[in-house]
Amino acid sequence: MAKELGLDSVKSYVWIHHYLLPCFPTTDDAAAEGGYFHVVSHGGQRNGLEQPASALGVPYHLNVSMGWDSSPRCSAIADWTKEPGYPSGAVIVNNTPERFRGALLRAKEFTLQRPPKERVITINSWNEWGEGSYLEPDTVHGMKYLEAMREVFGTPAAK
Repeated sequence: MAKELGLDSVKSYVWIHHYLLPCFPTTDDAAAEGGYFHVVSHGGQRNGLEQPASALGVPYHLNVSMGWDSSPRCSAIADWTKEPGYPSGAVIVNNTPERFRGALLRAKEFTLQRPPKERVITINSWNEWGEGSYLEPDTVHGMKYLEAMREVFGTPAAK
């Protein structure tokens, strides 16, 4: 369908759009990451990745997510663990800057196998505090998520 629509490529905003988190109310970050990368390679999930990304007919650009927690969007009086559907989804737990760095490395390795014009990785997200996915410095990890990005991708050459 992407080709029929005239799209040059497709991507994901966050892992959970293509990979349903397997455990509720929480899913470990390692399971979320592993599941997403498996679906990219083998298909079997949703929103375009019912088949492997290589079968889409256009390049698929990987996403790296630093976490997910939409429970802040749930009603304060509702029991979010029993309400079906968004925003009452599973929360990714045990997401750390070190795990994020590992996911970035995995995405980089995969992406470097693509032709140069297709080497794009999206990262979720700079400041999505309401869904627990942000790279901005915080009081728990400070600059560690940004430092992980610098470790994996380096710094731009001085001009």
